[in-house]
Amino acid sequence: MVRGDGKGGGRPRAGEPGPATPPRFFDLTKALCRHDVGFVLIGGFAVTLHGYIRATKDVDIVPDPDPANMSRLWDALSTLNARPAEFGDLERQEPPVPFTREGFSSGGGNWVIYTTLGRVDVMPYVESADGEMLYDDLRKNAVRVDMDEVGFPIWVASTADLIAMKEHANRDIDRIDLTALRMAQGEET
Repeated sequence: MVRGDGKGGGRPRAGEPGPATPPRFFDLTKALCRHDVGFVLIGGFAVTLHGYIRATKDVDIVPDPDPANMSRLWDALSTLNARPAEFGDLERQEPPVPFTREGFSSGGGNWVIYTTLGRVDVMPYVESADGEMLYDDLRKNAVRVDMDEVGFPIWVASTADLIAMKEHANRDIDRIDLTALRMAQGEET
């Protein structure tokens, strides 16, 4: 069951998901797909699927903002004992709405969520240097990836979209990813 009081998540109790729960990418994406959740994979695992293997602490997704899809996402996360993280990982301008089915399904804000299968960052709002990147645009440009370990197709942000997001974020890890993505595309040596 999804826990949330709308004020963060507090510290996890013994046995509950939290920051130390390692990401289990295949199992997490399979759980989302079993619930017919529409999403585009971004972040570190997307970079990995484009050819640059690196460590990451979470699975980052941009969900289809349709309320029915967000409700399916809530259901999928509910099966994984989901709970919101403290606000420390979010920018001040993106505080989420209360962590309830209604608040979550409205798509109002980015979420850092701990589950039994690791951390998932649910990001309906993503930016590039050119402005907001919407799910429909990301999905239109996304690459379909089929993996036996997942058993369902997943959609991964295109290299161009990942580059645009990482140029905007401009963190140390993003600059490393940019070099790797450009090298994979033959743009840098």
